[in-house]
Amino acid sequence: MSLDNVIALTGAAEAADPQHRLALVIFGLLVSIPLIVWGSGLVLKLLDKFLIVIALGAGLLGWIAGGLMIDDPFFDQWPALNLLGAEYTAHVADAVLGFGWYFRRRALAAEAKAAH
Repeated sequence: MSLDNVIALTGAAEAADPQHRLALVIFGLLVSIPLIVWGSGLVLKLLDKFLIVIALGAGLLGWIAGGLMIDDPFFDQWPALNLLGAEYTAHVADAVLGFGWYFRRRALAAEAKAAH
């Protein structure tokens, strides 16, 4: 279980009556740990069956990375980078890089598998 889940559980329990907090934390752990294990197994099966999900995930990560880069205060110092289409260009470029990275990695793995 990740730290953010533990923080969310304790934050939710903090709003409850003090005599019920421990019971709520224990209940949250008993429910969330199997749910996370089951959910991750489901995601792994989904990734094995539909490889496009991996490419879409890589593109989404690229899109988010482009947004983070373009929203960085460093770019505010450069007016030329703040053009109207710069934000979308960064998102699209990073999404394309994410897709390219995934498909290149997949091709290399296929070549290595064929060599053995």
